[in-house]
Amino acid sequence: MTNGPGWGVWSDDLHHEILSQRETGGVFELLEREVHRLGFEYYACAIRHVIPFTRPPTEILGSYPDDWVNHYREQQYAAVDPAFLNGLHSRKMVVWGDKLFNTCRNLWGEAREHRLRVGATFPLRTSNHALSVLSVARAHDAITVIESDRISSHLHCLIEGVIQRLHELQHPMLTSQQIGISQREREILQWTADGKSSGEIALILSISINTVNFHLKAIQKKFRAPNKTLAVAYAAVLGMI
Repeated sequence: MTNGPGWGVWSDDLHHEILSQRETGGVFELLEREVHRLGFEYYACAIRHVIPFTRPPTEILGSYPDDWVNHYREQQYAAVDPAFLNGLHSRKMVVWGDKLFNTCRNLWGEAREHRLRVGATFPLRTSNHALSVLSVARAHDAITVIESDRISSHLHCLIEGVIQRLHELQHPMLTSQQIGISQREREILQWTADGKSSGEIALILSISINTVNFHLKAIQKKFRAPNKTLAVAYAAVLGMI
């Protein structure tokens, strides 16, 4: 077994310890401790929200050097970072290297200048369909094939537990795009998604056209969408209809 006979004990103990944290600060302290135990100097926990579709906001927390995080944000590297974007189509960890960053050599070179020379990134989809990733990095010692399996298992366990607890503790990074809609609004969204007009929806639900349009305007405002078509698209990608 790649992780050794103590793997099950470690993962169970970690799960209980994460859930016992009463504040988000304790969750991140625990995460940093485990990252160091894995042999890494730095970590970053990031969330890429689903909407808006163009340039969705990305939030990053962790122990990366502040000047690197600020530069990463200024350059909008989250939009092109292959280690990050891997999570849009894969559930597997990626190990950093020249091949991975072949299309983003500036990003790779600048990261290495900030001592982020060896690393790996594990992706996870959150309950609201946002993309979360946990990256770990160090300045030296390449990741071996045997070590890669162990790191992947540990990062998977860590990110699942951390994201779950941060969500339960209502950390802003995970709750910023929670949108609440009423049952009536959900019905109107569903019929709109099926191509029904306001008049048709009014007949189906036995309400007035003005009431349908009132709800549609309220829905658009909640999603910050300029029209009902985009509001339906946002609701669909968030799993609300």
